[in-house]
Amino acid sequence: MGDLDTLIPFLPRYLVCIDRRKEGALAGRIYSGYRPFHDIRFKDLPEMVLTVEKIMDRIGCPEASINKRQFRNDEEIVALSGTETREAKKAMRQFDTGSERGQKATFILQIKFRQNASWQGTVQWVEKKQEINFRSALELIKIIDSACEQGYQADVIGFEQAII
Repeated sequence: MGDLDTLIPFLPRYLVCIDRRKEGALAGRIYSGYRPFHDIRFKDLPEMVLTVEKIMDRIGCPEASINKRQFRNDEEIVALSGTETREAKKAMRQFDTGSERGQKATFILQIKFRQNASWQGTVQWVEKKQEINFRSALELIKIIDSACEQGYQADVIGFEQAII
């Protein structure tokens, strides 16, 4: 890994800015480049994951490989129209990832697949100019938490050893 050019050009990207840790939870903002999904606040990493999941459901990218199972029927996610979907995907690929920074850390997130009821993709730690692949949303949470806990002294090898 290591080079910041491994993002797939046709998949949306998310800028995740971590601003603070309060009572053990990392809070911050999500930027996507598409105005309705831009500057979304989250109070912890599970909320960030659920928010990004809803955005992916709205734009249909990447497409989920299985139907969701749940105990209750939440409100239906209204998918964007074809034109809106194309505009959203384009805006979410080309936005300026250098415009915002988290007070603790900043990450560029790209979900390549939604298989086995989870995510697989790449996360880049902007300040360290390092990237790592993740195999599940839980693994992504552990990677981001580890980076914020260790601060700018951590390295990618430390991430992999901590989560394997």
